Amino acid sequence: MRRRLPPLNALRAFEAAARHVSLSAAADELLVTHGAVSRQVKALEADLGVPVFRRLHRRIELTPAGEALYARVRGAFDVLEMGANEARVAATKRPLVVSCIATFSMRWLMPRLHDFAARHPDIEVRLSAPDTPLPFQRTDVDLMIRADRDEAGGDIAAEPFMEELIGPVCAPGLVTEGRLTDPAKLASQTRLHTESRPSAWADWFAASGVPVVRPMAEQRFETFYFLLQAAATGFGVAIGPHPLVADDLAAGRLAAPFGFVPGGRSIYLLYRKAAASDDRVTAFRDWLLAAGRAYAEAMTSRSI
Repeated sequence: MRRRLPPLNALRAFEAAARHVSLSAAADELLVTHGAVSRQVKALEADLGVPVFRRLHRRIELTPAGEALYARVRGAFDVLEMGANEARVAATKRPLVVSCIATFSMRWLMPRLHDFAARHPDIEVRLSAPDTPLPFQRTDVDLMIRADRDEAGGDIAAEPFMEELIGPVCAPGLVTEGRLTDPAKLASQTRLHTESRPSAWADWFAASGVPVVRPMAEQRFETFYFLLQAAATGFGVAIGPHPLVADDLAAGRLAAPFGFVPGGRSIYLLYRKAAASDDRVTAFRDWLLAAGRAYAEAMTSRSI
């Protein structure tokens, strides 16, 4: 059955005018003109067929019909306001879902998340690490961290927060034993690749200006995790993005004999433009961009 309601804008103007007992005060609250409120009240009276205000000199007062209507409208607006506030609270309680490449999540993002939690204890972050990244439109995630911005445009925003630095990494023994003292000796090593970044070695040769050398042998791995584990055990030499190998370098599990150079790619944060008004999304975005800047400054100071 179709509801027969008065114009809702007219009810809103009436409720504000009745609460303030003033058309001018209602206009100030609603950010409209005195005349606009007056027209809305007249439209309500026309719809009801009865006056709701008496217009006196420089003031108004409710008629008996207006008083009865105001009691109902005020109660209805109180219920609506309560429901809207509950919905807002529920939205803030929902976990913030961040989709991120598993290796980047484990090796760079997760060690820093405690800082975000300390700054925003009311925001629960839930990390998602799908085997195969899905398009935004096919997920319920709030933000994505990716090494490309292919989905940017339209309703998807993409912001770079980290420049990718890359370089060969290997077991420390290859360096300490003198088997990898200059790039030319890469020819005597097994070259390790990952299926997710087949151009990594070509990218490094191009970015570093080192002459391309053919390896003794080559081996491919499905993920960066397996790739870096193989390099750490002395299986061969891999190209490692610095954020993914920083902890291994610090712990002495890996060595970077020739340092790192910009690889020509950035790491991006992607989110729906419509979500820019979500305080949780904004908080994570601002924190991640600041974390990226701090990381870049640390790398610069170390001159890696």
